[in-house]
Amino acid sequence: MTFNTQSESQQIDTNQKPKQTYLKKVGIIGAGPSGLATAIALRQQGIEVHIYERATAFRPIGAGVTLSPNGVRSLAAIDTDIVQQLKQQGSQLNRFRIRTARGWPILNQPVQDDEYDQPFLAVRWFSLQETMRAKLPLEILHLNHRLIQFEQNHQSVNLSFDNGATTTVDLLIGADGIRSAVRKQLFGLEDPAYGGWMTWRGVQKYQHRLLPPNHTTIFAKRGKSLILLDTGKGYVSWALEMAAPTLHRSKYPKEAKARVLQELSKWHPALRELIDLTDADTIVERPVCKPIILSQWSDGRVTLVGDAAHPMAPFLGQGTNTTFEDAWALSASLSLEDKLETALEHYETSRIERANTIQYRTMFSAAQMLNPFLRPQWFKTSLGEVPEQAKVSEKTFSDWLYQYDLASQT
Repeated sequence: MTFNTQSESQQIDTNQKPKQTYLKKVGIIGAGPSGLATAIALRQQGIEVHIYERATAFRPIGAGVTLSPNGVRSLAAIDTDIVQQLKQQGSQLNRFRIRTARGWPILNQPVQDDEYDQPFLAVRWFSLQETMRAKLPLEILHLNHRLIQFEQNHQSVNLSFDNGATTTVDLLIGADGIRSAVRKQLFGLEDPAYGGWMTWRGVQKYQHRLLPPNHTTIFAKRGKSLILLDTGKGYVSWALEMAAPTLHRSKYPKEAKARVLQELSKWHPALRELIDLTDADTIVERPVCKPIILSQWSDGRVTLVGDAAHPMAPFLGQGTNTTFEDAWALSASLSLEDKLETALEHYETSRIERANTIQYRTMFSAAQMLNPFLRPQWFKTSLGEVPEQAKVSEKTFSDWLYQYDLASQT
């Protein structure tokens, strides 16, 4: 089994492409994976990039992430070294298991990644962020900068922050997540509504025979699943996803932890032990929002990437992976086109249909957790007609998803 970091056709060789001259300074809102990846890609073209982040500090959070072949391929095209470091820090997943809540086996199969040229890679979220952040100079990362307004004209975009700071950029990129302030002002959209699901995530060093190395294991009952990933170096990442018609946020970390333990009270004892060992202050509790399906990501000198452009629930594990696809596609479009307008048009054309299809398939995955007998071709939603590609069989969709051809987008 071979995992090539990049094929020759997938690399962005900026030395062989015309350097764009219409961007001197780019502002990115958000220092998550989408903002960091986009900044790294644009700096390789010699563009001055500044990231503005509302948080006052970077802190470890208790979450893991699975990078699937399409995401790994896109990230490798941006920076091969990042992928190599993540492979050393994380775990290359080689087996997928499903068990009942009490631990009885339902499914046990190898991860079929030979045909995708990149692995399924599980890493801790903070390791991913830190590895990417180390690729950028500290002076371009501006913490405690919450965007409150932007004003654009034909030449520039003026940004205002809640700390009183202002700046002017040639291009503004909203990489500020599901509740994007950039998207809200750009298109006049409110934050997405609650979607009827809650999630809790954590990371803990733990060993148990039910959780072998290099495995993904899901313990499931209808409307509730606990996903466990080996994220390398003895760490297990866990994520509880649960249908919850009424939104209820925990008031403090210990309450969130107690709620998870209560929800798993009759599940396998090893699962409760794992949660019990997890520091409550590192547990991430998040409601799942309804998706917003956008037909446009850009307007003038402002565009969106990642969850700001295509908010996704976690059920298909594609939020971070499609983020890296966006970052690579936007960078490639800016490198290839000699005008900003045509570059952003090319970026949207190459990305929107695919991203929307993945959003719909993610909604199907959530519906299937409530009705295991539901089939893709039967799936309907109130958000619009389901794309045909989102209705195909699991194997056909997986091949389409994971074999994402970077070369075809340029």
